[in-house]
Amino acid sequence: MDNNTGSLSKTEQNYLRRLRKFIFVAVLSITLFGCLMIYEASSIYAFKTTSDPAYFFKRQIFFAAVSLVFFLLALMVDLGFLRQYNKEFLLLTVIALVGVIFFGRKVGGAKRWLYISGINIQPSEILKITFLIYCADYCQRKKHFIKNITVGLMPLGFILFFIALLLLLQPDLGTAAFWFLWSLIFLFIFKAQKRHIISVILLGLVFSSFLVYKYPYRLRRITAYANPYADPQGAGFQLIQSQISYGAGGMWGVGLGESKQKLFFLPAAHTDFIFSIIAEEFGLIGTLGLISIFFLIFHKMFKIAIASEDEFKKGILWGVILILFLEVIINIGVSCGLFPTKGLPLPFVSYGGSNLVVHYVLLGLFFNASRFSRIRQP
Repeated sequence: MDNNTGSLSKTEQNYLRRLRKFIFVAVLSITLFGCLMIYEASSIYAFKTTSDPAYFFKRQIFFAAVSLVFFLLALMVDLGFLRQYNKEFLLLTVIALVGVIFFGRKVGGAKRWLYISGINIQPSEILKITFLIYCADYCQRKKHFIKNITVGLMPLGFILFFIALLLLLQPDLGTAAFWFLWSLIFLFIFKAQKRHIISVILLGLVFSSFLVYKYPYRLRRITAYANPYADPQGAGFQLIQSQISYGAGGMWGVGLGESKQKLFFLPAAHTDFIFSIIAEEFGLIGTLGLISIFFLIFHKMFKIAIASEDEFKKGILWGVILILFLEVIINIGVSCGLFPTKGLPLPFVSYGGSNLVVHYVLLGLFFNASRFSRIRQP
């Protein structure tokens, strides 16, 4: 039992309860909207490949139900237990990442899934839970040394480098870069020296540039990002089709179910580029509405995180916010051409079982860690 249980006033408890209720209802609403859009974006493709237009929709509904079960488990789990065994959980995830390299299922030229007992498991998704918990514990243990690059930063840097190396061997440069960026912001929140962070950023840019130039397909993605019409049938095809979706949607959209780009023009329409279909069917007004809901969710989560006094719980709270925020920004940025193409789903909206379950676990951990945060009403 947490020692702070009785330290909150009734007013604080009620306000915290309202914040958490808003976040949960908003996330659940986005999930249901995502199920609708998955059906809209995938029905024709599903009918062609499986003879069932609702194939992906029904699977996503099932994943949503499973996700709620895992959300409740994460809400009730003892955070002290997770903290005590965080190294073991991270080690198991790293072993799974190694297993992907040797025994993973290859899709689209990359090995990112383990096929176990009829279930596809993506260890890089589980990393969002285990690496988050490890970093939250690490920053509490090293809070007095976090400004020291040798004692405070290098041990975590070695672990991050090894994880990134395993991701690069899949190959998955985008996810490796995601964790690199996430870690830098996370350490900045926990008062790491700015000059150390800037040095790591410069080193990361040099290393990333080397990886991009070494592998031609990565370079093609960068050049396609700069000018997709230079290779309209190759590297630039997906971005061009996504931008066509935005243009067709205009201000008000073409209407629910009226998307043309889902007719085998836009690849990954129900996964990584589902926001483009939303833009086409609901227009600028609809996309701004969805972005506004995400903004309100992050605003409420920020209010909770900034009030946390426990370093471990603070690490979980900020870590979850950063994961979700970066995924939303990157996914939307990629779909509208602000960032180079990266296969990253839109949280709670895109199709995917592992992704949805992990995000609900993160939400459960966030609520768990925020249970006794002291918060003042505005």
